[in-house]
Amino acid sequence: MPGPFADRILAHLSHEAYRPSSVDIIESQMQVAPENRDAFEADVRALAEDGRLEIGDDGAIRLPAYGDEAIGFIKVNPRGFAFVRSDTPTREGDLYIGRGDTGDAVSGDRVRCRVLRRGAGRVRGRGAAEQARRGVVGRVVEVIERKQTRFAGRLQKRGRNWFVEPDGRALQQPVLIRDPHVKNAAPNDKVVIDMVLFPDEHGLGEAVIVEVLGKAGEPDVETRAVIETYGLRTEFPEAAVNEARAAAGRFEKESAEPLDDREDITDRFIFTIDPPDARDFDDAISIAFDPERGEWELGVHIADVAHFVGSGSELDREAMERGNSTYLPQQVLPMLPEVLSNGVCSLQEGVARFTKSAFIHFDEKGRVIDQRLARTVIRSRKRLTYLEAQALIDGNAKEARRHSRTEPVYDDQLIDALGLANRLARIIRKRRLREGMLVLNLPEFELVFDDNGKVTDAVPEDDAFTHTLIEMFMVEANEAVARIFANLELPLLRRIHPEPSFHDVAELREYAQVIGFALPEEPDRHDIKALLDATRDSPAARAVHFSLLRTFTKATYSPALIGHFALASDHYAHFTSPIRRYPDLTVHRAIDAFLDHSDNGRNIPGGRARRQFTDLLHGDSRLLDEGQLVEIGRNCSDTEVNSESAERDLRTFLVMQFMQEQHLGSEFPGVVTHTSGNGNVFVSIDRFLVEGVARAYESVGSDGREDRWSEHGQARRLVAERSGASIGMGDSVMVKVIRVDPAARQMDLAIVEFLQQVQKIETHRGDGRGRGRHTGPINRKKGGRDARGKGKGKGKGRKGKGGGGRRSRNR
Repeated sequence: MPGPFADRILAHLSHEAYRPSSVDIIESQMQVAPENRDAFEADVRALAEDGRLEIGDDGAIRLPAYGDEAIGFIKVNPRGFAFVRSDTPTREGDLYIGRGDTGDAVSGDRVRCRVLRRGAGRVRGRGAAEQARRGVVGRVVEVIERKQTRFAGRLQKRGRNWFVEPDGRALQQPVLIRDPHVKNAAPNDKVVIDMVLFPDEHGLGEAVIVEVLGKAGEPDVETRAVIETYGLRTEFPEAAVNEARAAAGRFEKESAEPLDDREDITDRFIFTIDPPDARDFDDAISIAFDPERGEWELGVHIADVAHFVGSGSELDREAMERGNSTYLPQQVLPMLPEVLSNGVCSLQEGVARFTKSAFIHFDEKGRVIDQRLARTVIRSRKRLTYLEAQALIDGNAKEARRHSRTEPVYDDQLIDALGLANRLARIIRKRRLREGMLVLNLPEFELVFDDNGKVTDAVPEDDAFTHTLIEMFMVEANEAVARIFANLELPLLRRIHPEPSFHDVAELREYAQVIGFALPEEPDRHDIKALLDATRDSPAARAVHFSLLRTFTKATYSPALIGHFALASDHYAHFTSPIRRYPDLTVHRAIDAFLDHSDNGRNIPGGRARRQFTDLLHGDSRLLDEGQLVEIGRNCSDTEVNSESAERDLRTFLVMQFMQEQHLGSEFPGVVTHTSGNGNVFVSIDRFLVEGVARAYESVGSDGREDRWSEHGQARRLVAERSGASIGMGDSVMVKVIRVDPAARQMDLAIVEFLQQVQKIETHRGDGRGRGRHTGPINRKKGGRDARGKGKGKGKGRKGKGGGGRRSRNR
């Protein structure tokens, strides 16, 4: 059976830029460490035995070719053609499906395809020539599994017939409704439909209305539509609510009794820092510094949710189904009932609360020298907001009072603790940056709403260092937990973030060359960090950092010992947010098993006794085996993506509705995020972070004569063949809003002015490793606009009403 390298090997071989290579070359490209090469080569042999790759007589490795059929997930283009990503990767890549050959499949469906060889059947539509060159095209013969059968959309009457125009882009044609009067629906109502027949080349789809949500365009109606479209859970089952109430009811009695299994640290000075509208507080901190020994102690205290949510209970099953809390604009769908999330699990000021604590000791340079876990009881002395805490650190008590949400009384103990926390966070951040932690400089804006829930503006999120302070501490706690379990060789659900693939980095290298930055052939995290640092304060910053974000694989949940590339972390697990993330809850249960067998973390045996200790833990049902963790990790990774998609979808609608109602014809600065070979230019408007499409041939400077635009050179810049004008990723432009379709989440723009084209920066070899180094500012045209964003990824982010926190960077 293939081991830990299998998925990475297949991903490497699947990239369109891969060419058949020997195992030695692949090891070099994937930067396999010498100590891991035996395991890597064993996985290559196992994959070959399974028929998932082929090894030629010359030792070259490649994927197998398509057989007579393929099964995978389909993505349908609005123009009618599609691509299928096969369950089993093949050397030909995604299977092209021509217009008219998709059957009744829609994007996200799992389909079975007949594979047609070169010249067989119909080969038509954009992309067909490339697929024919590869030798294969496909035709959908069966939809095996629907991604969804329920959709939301606007009801319309055309002549005698009624139709629903679906939201979004999954269903791209109106759907026929036979009897809209069953639910008393009226024209322009937003409705939820269940599909009876999906549309195909022979006719429209057909559906029945299952719910009338209200008038289309109203924010609360559109929110409900997104909830239905993404299958989000709103109400809790009665059994789960009853369990939550019972658990909360027991807490008062439990907290009043002697706590033999908990360390009482209510005498320590512990405090929380959260957004101003937060209702749940799942993490608190304490801090101390011994100047004689030059040693720090950081305490990170996390709500002990596992104490209240029994494994296998109705409450647990509901939390696992949800996977996480979902943070829609102005509405939170919590993972746990609020009697827990906003009540006994919330580390509120002045009350005793059950926690699990990570105590981490650092030397003067921020290096970890010791760590332990414990089951504890705490009493938070002070609840602070981010801006309030920052003002106190800056010595401005008057400003702090403006941002307080509790009695603004600030004693010396609090001021001293904040000062120490600020010092330690900066030391830790400096160490992590030195180790290669990557910080993306991506702008973040907070939407402003009126009383009816409509967007009226967007303002930059605050950049107080206290966001970073909390993020650094939470990252250290997450690492401490993962390290302890790794040292004991115990299974744990981890947050993994693999390094970018060799081929994806090659694309990033090409773009870096365009702006004059030399990345080496096999860059490590320090080389990539140098690129980020060189462009951080330049017009290219947003495009480069977006480009790197696209280069990254997404962080997921898995028991694999892979580490977290962006954080430069060898061991990482989510432990600090069990109120809003189910993976954290599984980690807390594993910690319970560990603490029960180690006298609350005080006695971890060494030598021969350690094996007996770990055997006891392996026999504890709270420590899930690898198979169980893989399944939970896959589910939680999926629910996370679904929640993020729903949030992004609704946010896009609300912003585009605002643009349609208030800003048709208005002009805004923006940044080109990418281009396509047919002349489309995708521009993200700076102020609202919403993307629209412009056409290069309609751009500024056109003299009315048609010009042909095509991709040239590196980084896929579009160049006009007649005029020689060019445009590409990173260019700053002024655009006019021409047309907006909020329901379809589409916006048409016109480029009215080029503000700044990406230009070269000066670099030098620096340390002999071939790393590019920035030695001067990026050249700017006179009067050009610096379109860089100043938003920072925050470990905490803002919290929505109703409890729970939205982390803008869910590391």
